[in-house]
Amino acid sequence: MKRHLIIAIAVALVSSGCSMDSFLFNTLPLDSYALSTAVIPMANRTEVTLTSGGETLYGYFVRQPDSLRVEPHPTILYHHGNKHNIEAYWDRVELLYRAGFDVFIYDYRGFGRSTGTCSEDGMKSDAAAALNYLRSRSDVDTTQIVDYGYSLGGFPCLYTATQLHKPKAVITESIFASSEALIQSGTILNIPGGYLMDGAFDNRAQIVKVTTSILMMHGTGDTFVGYEANGKVLAAIAPQPKLIRPIEGANHTTIPATLGEQNYIDLITAFVRGR
Repeated sequence: MKRHLIIAIAVALVSSGCSMDSFLFNTLPLDSYALSTAVIPMANRTEVTLTSGGETLYGYFVRQPDSLRVEPHPTILYHHGNKHNIEAYWDRVELLYRAGFDVFIYDYRGFGRSTGTCSEDGMKSDAAAALNYLRSRSDVDTTQIVDYGYSLGGFPCLYTATQLHKPKAVITESIFASSEALIQSGTILNIPGGYLMDGAFDNRAQIVKVTTSILMMHGTGDTFVGYEANGKVLAAIAPQPKLIRPIEGANHTTIPATLGEQNYIDLITAFVRGR
């Protein structure tokens, strides 16, 4: 039934000449963020505002207490997924904080409290603003920045890692190969992605340019960003050194839960600390 609904939506969009961008990007404004303090105390996080192409972006920088910092100290630049804002990914930030990392997460333009309308070019500008913020902090070792992209966030993650700096490492989770691969794997229709989305979001072209170690995770049960058409394709062309982890039975959102939270933390920690 779900697949039939997606097909019907796709056909309607093509017939009407509409774009699928409204399905990909979050368009619901937010007045404030309600973030748990159960794992990350208020004292260990800072709300940040950035300027990107005339738009105002919001984010949070999460810092380990001085007593727990281990040098060299990696900082994770977290590029989150679609249809949600920082609130929906706060549990991911908590896991990375528990792993011992500093983390910066931000909302793209049009997401959460950030102003503007999201687009492919806009995401590039937003990613650059986020990276520049980390570079501006005296307590961030810029040789220890790790780019992490989840789902839609794979695009700004790979753009940042290949066009803006050389990160310590790259981590991707449940990312798509391109807008066309995303559309086709979700609808089983041979529809060129350009008919439904304004940007190519071509992660295939970007991933081959990665010049540092990359960890790639993708659930084999992912029905939104299908593993065969996306994760497996990207894994095959990613350059070495790479660690490919197809997570058996995990869907688009459940990789940490399917692995088990501590196993997820151990995997991320071993990969990042081992670089």
